[in-house]
Amino acid sequence: MAELFSLVKRIKEKKELSGLSGSVVKDCLESYLEKHRINIEKLTKQDLKLIVKEVRAELRFISGQYRKSLKDRPKLLKKNNLNELLNTHSSTSERLKFYHLIKNKIHKLGIKSILDLGCGLNPIALASPDLIYYASDVKEDELSLIAQFFKQRKINGKTFVFDLRKPIMNLPKTDICILFKVLDVIDKKHKLSEKILLTLPSKHMLVSFSTKKLSGKSMNHPQRKWFEKILIRNQLKFETFSIPNEIFYLIVR
Repeated sequence: MAELFSLVKRIKEKKELSGLSGSVVKDCLESYLEKHRINIEKLTKQDLKLIVKEVRAELRFISGQYRKSLKDRPKLLKKNNLNELLNTHSSTSERLKFYHLIKNKIHKLGIKSILDLGCGLNPIALASPDLIYYASDVKEDELSLIAQFFKQRKINGKTFVFDLRKPIMNLPKTDICILFKVLDVIDKKHKLSEKILLTLPSKHMLVSFSTKKLSGKSMNHPQRKWFEKILIRNQLKFETFSIPNEIFYLIVR
């Protein structure tokens, strides 16, 4: 057990992974060890080095790909430089000029409560005093920032760590659940998404996907036909809308 926690600490030594929840790192490490049937008590230093490298790569894919800038985020929040703060995150930066469209779609549904899974910095753009906002992510540093924002703006909000790859349990019931650019990251083989959609305790859902390839080029067919098949199969009504680099599915249940 001591060796396990030592490895977790070592994995988090990389700056871009330091804000991750220790429980998420531990889960990822344990999954790797179980998958490869590894007993860490019998490994050489070189073996441990390889494990750290490969687990870090997995964690970077899950959480580290959206940090755009290393600017002092707490300082930007304290100075109320919210646009500059949102620009430190690649996805919220791309949405910055279009959040009003997203908020309008939500407002038309008469939404009073939001569950935001894999929230990143979205709550800083979407939360308001007339909403109950539950913000969840695997990055504790971003959740801490959002908690400060809620307090600063007197928003009825709560933050908590949650890994969508784990069974969905005890999530708050809300009017809508937001999943922006999350499913492509956690569900490479499209097996988990259906389970998530059918298990979430929210009345409506707003799910988005990137319309850019990893190379940065636009996709020829940005619609997620596999996702649409899931929605149709489960008789879930939906509409789509797009902004540059992102397509949204608004699911009304």
